[in-house]
Order: sequence, then C-alpha cells, then structure tokens
Amino acid sequence: MAEPQAVYPIFLNHIQGALAVVVGGGIVGERKVTGLLATGAHVRVISPTATSALQRLAAAGQLEWLPRAYQPGDLAGALLAFAATNQRAVNAQVAHDARAARILCNVADAPCEGDFHAPAVHRAEGYTIAVGTGGRSPGLARTLRDRIAAWLADGG
Repeated sequence: MAEPQAVYPIFLNHIQGALAVVVGGGIVGERKVTGLLATGAHVRVISPTATSALQRLAAAGQLEWLPRAYQPGDLAGALLAFAATNQRAVNAQVAHDARAARILCNVADAPCEGDFHAPAVHRAEGYTIAVGTGGRSPGLARTLRDRIAAWLADGG
C-alpha cells in the first residue's frame, strides 16, 4: 500500500439533499450510509445484496437501493462516492470512475486510492468530534473518538 499523503481535514456543509452513492451493501457500506443519513444527504446504495438494516431503511424510503452490481455511469450527479464492496476490482473501478467524473471518493479497502478518509465521528448537541488516522488505523480512531467523547461528557 502506498504511503498516505498529507491530508487537509474539512467538515462539509450544505450536503442536505446532495447525492451520495455507496457501492456495497455490507456492514462497511451500512456504516457509511448511517453517517450520510445523519447529514441529510440523499443516499443511493448499489449492491446486489444489503444488510437487513439497509433493507429496512430502503423500505422506509430513507435511502434508494439499486439491488444490482455497480455499472459505469452509476455515479452520475453524485457529490460523494463510497467504494465499500468486498471486491477489490469493483472498488478500484468506482475510484477510477469517480476520479474521471471529479467526484470525491472514499475507498474502504484502499484508503490511499480515494480522495478522502472518513473519520470516526461523534455528534452531540453543539459539537462534532472527528478523529482520523489517514485510513491506517480505524480502530485507533474509534478509541480516541470515544475517549474524547467520554471526557467531554464528564465535564471536560
């Protein structure tokens, strides 16, 4: 894996209603969808199968699910793309297509191949905590996020 490059951390504003395409309906895709729905983004999941939680969200109209394999053109109109399948070739194709269309892309199995990393996030009234490790150690990011959140909950 290539050495991570320096990152420029940002918080995205005004993505309510913006299209975010998540390719992959497994547990990783589910985590991506959960975070996106919290922002009010319009989420489209493309995957032949989906977790029961994603299926429930689709049935409730909270996301759009296309129960099929990824196809070129599926990212049209998206602000963000997430390659979250368990198939390396599919994730690489999503990243390639996103870059060609100038769509920011997160690649779950090869973070340096994408344009951004998704941090471990905690939202509370009045603040958001986001901790990232450049995609190298999601477990450490979650641990740090949880410790910071607990510290703040205890009065900081």
